[in-house]
Amino acid sequence: MDIGRRRWCLFPIPWRLAKCRVTSSWCGPRVKKQGEAKPGSEILWTDGLGVMTRGVTDDSGTLQLQHISPERSYILGKDAEGGVFVSENFFYESEIYNTRLYIFTDRPLYRAGDRVDVKVMGREFHDPLHSSPIVSAPAKLSVLDANGSLLQTVNVTLDARNGGQGSFRLPENAVAGGYELRLAYRNQVYSSSFRVANYIKPHFEIGLALDKKEFKTGEAVSGKLQLLYPDGEPVKDARVQLSLRAQQLSMVGNDLRYAGRFPVSLEGSETVSDDSGHVALNLPAADKPSRYLLTVSASDGAAYRVTTTKEILIERGLAHYSLSTAAQYSNSGESVVFRYAALESSKQVPVTYEWLRLEDRTSHSGDLPSGGKSFTVNFDKPGNYNLTLRDKDGLILAGLSHAVSGKGSTSHTGTVDIVADKTLYQPGETAKMLITFPEPIDEALLTLERDRVEQQSLLSHPANWLTLQRLNDTQYEARIPVSNSFAPNITFSVLYTRNGQYSFQNAGIKVAVPQLDIRVKTDKTHYQPGELVNVELTSSLKGKPVSAQLTIGVVDEMIYALQPEIAPNIGKFFYPLGRNNVRTSSSLSFISYDQALSSEPVAPGATNRSERRVKMLERPRREEVDTAAWMPSLTTDKQGKAYFTFLMPDSLTRWRITARGMNGDGLVGQGRAYLRSEKNLYMKWSMPTVYRMGDKPAAGLFIFSQQDNEPVALVTKFAGAEMRQTLTLHKGANYISLTQNIQQSGLLSAELQQNGQVQDSISTKLSFVDNSWPVEQQKNVMLAGGDNALMLPEQASNIRLQSSETPQEIFRNNLDALVDEPWGGVINTGSRLIPLSLAWRSLADHQSAAANDIRQMIQDKPSAADATGGARSALYLVG
Repeated sequence: MDIGRRRWCLFPIPWRLAKCRVTSSWCGPRVKKQGEAKPGSEILWTDGLGVMTRGVTDDSGTLQLQHISPERSYILGKDAEGGVFVSENFFYESEIYNTRLYIFTDRPLYRAGDRVDVKVMGREFHDPLHSSPIVSAPAKLSVLDANGSLLQTVNVTLDARNGGQGSFRLPENAVAGGYELRLAYRNQVYSSSFRVANYIKPHFEIGLALDKKEFKTGEAVSGKLQLLYPDGEPVKDARVQLSLRAQQLSMVGNDLRYAGRFPVSLEGSETVSDDSGHVALNLPAADKPSRYLLTVSASDGAAYRVTTTKEILIERGLAHYSLSTAAQYSNSGESVVFRYAALESSKQVPVTYEWLRLEDRTSHSGDLPSGGKSFTVNFDKPGNYNLTLRDKDGLILAGLSHAVSGKGSTSHTGTVDIVADKTLYQPGETAKMLITFPEPIDEALLTLERDRVEQQSLLSHPANWLTLQRLNDTQYEARIPVSNSFAPNITFSVLYTRNGQYSFQNAGIKVAVPQLDIRVKTDKTHYQPGELVNVELTSSLKGKPVSAQLTIGVVDEMIYALQPEIAPNIGKFFYPLGRNNVRTSSSLSFISYDQALSSEPVAPGATNRSERRVKMLERPRREEVDTAAWMPSLTTDKQGKAYFTFLMPDSLTRWRITARGMNGDGLVGQGRAYLRSEKNLYMKWSMPTVYRMGDKPAAGLFIFSQQDNEPVALVTKFAGAEMRQTLTLHKGANYISLTQNIQQSGLLSAELQQNGQVQDSISTKLSFVDNSWPVEQQKNVMLAGGDNALMLPEQASNIRLQSSETPQEIFRNNLDALVDEPWGGVINTGSRLIPLSLAWRSLADHQSAAANDIRQMIQDKPSAADATGGARSALYLVG
């Protein structure tokens, strides 16, 4: 077969069973009762209109047929005793090797008006491992908003080595929701996505304080909620609703993971806050290690409710130790050595181990040696076991699953169990697979599958690509040498038939793919706002330095709390676990030629979109920066080194540095590091800056403190007057009312001192405007020698003087007024386009960021006019 795909199919015949893999058909008729191979069977492969090819099975009962497969085809067969069989097969290409373009943005979540930076990396793949550089060519990047409307189009040039990059700015009125990026490259369209959300700060904050740091199973969870307004006043008599869901802890390999979320019944799920804004919290005890997810919804009578979710861990859910063994299965009666090691520094130390047999729920525990790193367990009974390590308080620190083979081991009826000794193999190692049947079996079909049936063997006559050992009546051990061609994964399949029924099971053999090791290192882990951050990047392959193309982004970690990363890991994108192109079907399932499931595609259902608002708590930031640095193309030298610097934004938060890279051979890697921007004392204004005449502002600010009960001095200055306040701050956010009498416009500055040293300082300009409606006036004055009186009206403000000597200068002086024309109409839209088009023509570089912004504004104006009934003819106003 030209396209090299396979499918297994089983055919119903009188006392016979036939099996084949279709598209490049591989057939193996078998006796229906005993499951034995049937050589000499005649096979026809047809598309329903004619016979595409035919053949006869060999001594092993197998046959391979070569032909391009249509979407639907049939296998017709007859064995030597005259039994006939029919199988219907559907073919589709599940794994295609072609150009892969990795499109990602600097962060997954944006606000309206933000700039979006885009990077494109690509390779042309020929098989799962081998690739070549993409063809350098121009591409067009289209941005579709949450309504599916085209927002704008950006030209991107893709380079074979460096890929491509671009940027655009979201409109100020961008709708919230999911946005799609479509890249048109060489007659193909590639896609990626990001989200836009409205950040709405709640009008009060909900805090959670638990009575204990850690809770055990069987203990009631108690604490209190505190509701505070931004000015520090408690939220009195607020109606609070509580909703609790629990996720039980489960073991998956060496990982402690949480199962599904299930609601927990609460007594007093609705309550009211007291005069101090407190709400007593009493949650039921958990009978098993779990994670509680407490959702609090509170209302003080305002239009919007404030909702927050808090996490409470019952018997901590994070593994502090790794637990491993040489193989994931062993024989009954065999001593198995389990090793454990600390993953991070912790005061918790495992003191006991415990195993649980899943078949009958029997368990056993034992003590661990003090300061030891391993322990030995002898499993007497075959079965599946869960092992856990616990500390002196009974908290789970690590877990592992282990299978034990032995006489009497069986799988569930109608199934085959396959357990690999390892989860990841290196080329050159031997994969050991424990095969368990539900009953004594003497014959089965064993195959390696990926793009086709790569290898096949009979259980009774092993081929040279594996060795088989029968452990007991129902269990076998297969040993398969792992080669480079197995990477990144290959499927091991076992199929048997008995008494007219067939069963098969697939198990993956995952092989390590070489990846770049990208490490990110900063000269410090903590910085103050405004400090210069020095970052060192290192790229290596198998411990040796290598040059690579890197893309680096430094993003506020809070973004990932609101929206997890959308772009997949670069290694999993370019070298994913391959799909199994071999499909197994049975002629026993064939009913008639017109009753099989249609393979015709159907139109997808309509999707529903709704606005998703994101609420953020009060945060210590004076600068609205979510991406601190973006380096779309940075190359490491031959020593694998590269450096860059950036200024720490004026925000106190945790920053995530993500580095993605690719070398000249197409090997990729991804690294991550974290750093913090913090101050012991940090101020932020909590007041408007514009007032009307006659207002009496209640000026105030927040002081965020990392200290507790430390004295400080706050010095504020306004209109030549200086005020000094001595304060004692608690840890966290402190709201401070200012004592200045502010009745006029001016500069308000604040300085925070401790032990005679200035810890932080901020300033802002306050403006008082007239109560009457402002009216813009324009007056032409002919200048003469000497003084020229302007004759301005009383309370005039925002005065601008422009000199004009020619008609062209007079026209240019009015361009600013054209930009401020109202929205919507054709004339207004055209007036806005005139200054933008002139600015576009004056730019020297039409591919710069400023040019992209102007291009977007020119594209947005006609769209806004269309939305309000305007005509597209407004475009002709700028030629």
